[in-house]
Formats: sequence, C-alpha cells, structure tokens
Amino acid sequence: MADFCTVQDVEDLLQITITDADKIASCERALAEATAAIRNYCHQYIELVEDEEITLDCAGGSRLFLPELPVTEVGEVVEDEETLTPGADEDYQLGQHGILHRVDCDWEAGIQIVTVTYTHGYPEIPDDVCAVCTRAAARTYQAGLRAVEDGAVPGVAGKSLGDFSVSYSSGAGGVGEGVMGVSGSRMLLLSEKDMLDRYRYVRL
Repeated sequence: MADFCTVQDVEDLLQITITDADKIASCERALAEATAAIRNYCHQYIELVEDEEITLDCAGGSRLFLPELPVTEVGEVVEDEETLTPGADEDYQLGQHGILHRVDCDWEAGIQIVTVTYTHGYPEIPDDVCAVCTRAAARTYQAGLRAVEDGAVPGVAGKSLGDFSVSYSSGAGGVGEGVMGVSGSRMLLLSEKDMLDRYRYVRL
C-alpha cells in the first residue's frame, strides 16, 4: 500500500531538504496518516486494485452499486452461486459510477448473495489528491518539529531571548493545536475536503 505523495513532495512544498533519518521517518509517518485520513474521508481506497473479490448484500432491484470507484473492469459476477454473463442481451451490464445493471430482471435479494471480482481505482493518484495529501502531511510534519523545539509542551505561543520567557496560548476560540499539541492539529482542512468531495463515496 503506497502513500498518496512522497517525502520529495513535502520537500518541494516546504522548499527544504529532509535528510536526517529521524526526520525522514517522521515525514513518512505524516504521509501515512494523511493518506489514511483521505481514504477515511472519501470512503475510497483510490489507489488501483486489480481483481478484488467482494461479496455484497442485495436488496433487489435492477441496480447494484459497487463500493469502490472508478470501476475499470468487472471480471466475474456470481449471484446466488450462479455465474452471470455480461452483455446487453445477457445477464448484466456495467454502467457509469460503478453500477451493475441487471438485464430484463432484478438482482436476487439476500444477504451476502452476490460476489463480484472487479478492478477499481486510479493507476496514478490524481494530482489534487496528491496535493491535499502533501499539504496535510506537511502540516503534521511541521507540528512535530515544533513539538520537539518546545520540549513536547503544548500551547507555546512565543519565546523571547533576553531574560528568557515563554508565553502560552489560552486556546480562545476553540480547542486546537495550541492547547492539545500535535494531537490537536486538524488533519484535513475544509478547503481540502472540498477538493476531495469529487472522490467521496457516501454510503446510504
């Protein structure tokens, strides 16, 4: 399972070079967390998966919705232990948005009654998904660096050098990174969720 962007993408965004082993490991963890956050928000794996086999409940009707998009190929459909034939004059057809249309009848209703082997996802991660992942990972990586500088003490708002002093954020306006530290930083911003909405699958 690959992340949606790379350490190099974070370096390019922040215009830095990440060379220390511990910082590379920190950045890689941030990439994994950002990738997982995107998958969780979209309810989609997004990356290309070939010949995945899933078994679905079916409520009947002429349409069956496959859960991962985009669907690029359907290899086999087995309904109630009977292998179906694809085609306009056969048993089913693949339509847009991952919908399997039953031809001239309805899908058999039942629990775990239809098994589908299909290929889904993108051969290359879309640029906007990569961009969101890069930004989210960069924020998490930078928050980790700040935590190290502040001795892992949350809420540090500023420091001064002469007669050294430290000021702390009161957290006014809501609980966030200032009060809770790295664990309180927002993984995905609303603007980034707007960018991801086109990939989001809302299960009813």
